[in-house]
Amino acid sequence: MNSLALQKTTLARELSAEYEAAPALARFLPQANGARLRRKGPIFWAILALLVLSADAVLALLAWVAVDFVLK
Repeated sequence: MNSLALQKTTLARELSAEYEAAPALARFLPQANGARLRRKGPIFWAILALLVLSADAVLALLAWVAVDFVLK
C-alpha cells in the first residue's frame, strides 16, 4: 500500500512540474505574434497585399518566359 501511495505522489509531482513549465513557454508560442499583426493599421496590410501581388506577377512573368522558351 505504501508503494502505491509513493507512485501516486511521484506521478503528481511529475504532472505538476510539467504544467508549471507550460506558462513559461507560452511567450514563445506563435500565437503571441498574432496579436502584434492585428494591431497594424490598414497601410501595413495594403503594403503587404501589394508585396504579395508583385511577387505573384513576377512568378507569372517567369512562367510565361519559361513556356515561351520551351515552345520556341
